[in-house]
Amino acid sequence: MVDDNYKADQPKLELNSNVDESKLSDVEKEMLADLRESKELPPLPPAISEMQLEEKQKVSEDTTTTLEALPEGKIADSISAPLPVEPKLQTMPVEDPPPVPEEPPPYVETNDTNDTDTEPLSGGSEAPLVNCPHCGWDLSKQAIVEPDQDEKMGFLHSVLGQKPFIQQYELFGGKVIVRFRTLTTKEMDIVYNVVFQQRESGAITTIQDYWEKVNRYRLYLQLTYLASTDGSFTHTLPDSYSKETNPSGEHFWDFSGIHDNPERLKKIEDTLLTDVLRTETIQRTISNYCARFNRLVSKLEVMIDSPDFWNETE
Repeated sequence: MVDDNYKADQPKLELNSNVDESKLSDVEKEMLADLRESKELPPLPPAISEMQLEEKQKVSEDTTTTLEALPEGKIADSISAPLPVEPKLQTMPVEDPPPVPEEPPPYVETNDTNDTDTEPLSGGSEAPLVNCPHCGWDLSKQAIVEPDQDEKMGFLHSVLGQKPFIQQYELFGGKVIVRFRTLTTKEMDIVYNVVFQQRESGAITTIQDYWEKVNRYRLYLQLTYLASTDGSFTHTLPDSYSKETNPSGEHFWDFSGIHDNPERLKKIEDTLLTDVLRTETIQRTISNYCARFNRLVSKLEVMIDSPDFWNETE
């Protein structure tokens, strides 16, 4: 802060109007002209040093130390403002690192099934299968129950004797009886070859139609007996496609003059749909039980290596 009591009075320069300019040198004449010109100019702005002092004065007013104005005629004492105290650095508390998340336990597959629980689909995941792509079984239904001793014994005898496995079911409260058999390898090869030829010719265009045709031909060959207990209808069907494909069979599909496999399967299909599976209801019912039979066979096949599963057959 600058005290006005310490400032010296600025001298006032007066221009003498009686100066004889003829006696002045050229340099003095220029100085006289400059002096006259300065009298006519507006007052000069404050010096840079004064501006700097004013800025320091403003800064000092922002601090905690303030100076009061003194009365006139009194000389201010020498005062030195205390230096500002630099703030101390504050230490932040160090937090512990977040705990490492534990790994989830490994997934363990169980045999418990709950038909009412449906797992929501995540984004980008594929939709679950509705039907088994192999046998057409409705996957929303309860899983097949444990095979009983008779089913295990019948399957074991078919394996040891290398003969088709046969299973019988009662429908509509025991009013209808249906019987199915497993196919031989050659019979399945004929089914797949015929359907593949139909696909190559353009008769089958989608994968859904492909598997639908395979399952239908399998059904027509697996179905060996369909009858009602009251005797209203009885259909005893051949238990083999041909002697070449199933040497252990007793009755074969025989169409005179038809030896081509696609034509023979087409003839078998026409016979079943015309004489046996006439309505959509009976066609769908028999198809569902055939799918159930194939699921039973699949379960018996996958349990071959389980000794506990076959203890009852000893």
